[in-house]
Amino acid sequence: MRSPKIYASVHPADMTLQAFTFCTWTKVTEALEKTIVFSYGTKHNPYEIQLYLNQQSPVLVVGGDKNKVSAENALQAGKWSYLCGTWNSEDGKTALWVNGEHKATGSDLAQGHVIPDRGLFQLGQEKNGCCVGGGFDESLSFSGKITGFNLWDKVLSDEDIVKTSTGYKCSIRGNVIGWGTTEIQPHGGAQYIHSSF
Repeated sequence: MRSPKIYASVHPADMTLQAFTFCTWTKVTEALEKTIVFSYGTKHNPYEIQLYLNQQSPVLVVGGDKNKVSAENALQAGKWSYLCGTWNSEDGKTALWVNGEHKATGSDLAQGHVIPDRGLFQLGQEKNGCCVGGGFDESLSFSGKITGFNLWDKVLSDEDIVKTSTGYKCSIRGNVIGWGTTEIQPHGGAQYIHSSF
């Protein structure tokens, strides 16, 4: 259900990124104009990395809201979707994948930017939400299921991204956040099932 109190958080150790790949399984009940799948932010910038849904379109943000790429109408509410995104600081090349298919590409996106460490990952909400001091905006909350979240400190090859969406998902875990190996703290009744991946 949609709630400002239900989310999960991850405190990654030493996570300075000049490139990344993330992959996660999602099954959204209802996606509004901005429904947060996950967000990584620091005190200085709550929007360092963000994946949200604009209705049926996944949107990847890097370094701030002006730097984004969208995969238009790429998923359906009520069905499992496997979402992956990649970014490289050197050339700003960015890509979104849905169910093992390359759906969108951006160039010069946050080129030269470095994702700083000492931030917080939140699954199902964004870091600052609506209010100074830690409140959350219920309208941004994810409603549905999220599982199998992994993050790497490099751009995976197209072949590896396709592999993670098939029977190889247990053998390729993120080296920054690995589902089932990195501690993920649920809040407010959130339940993230490790045993299924």
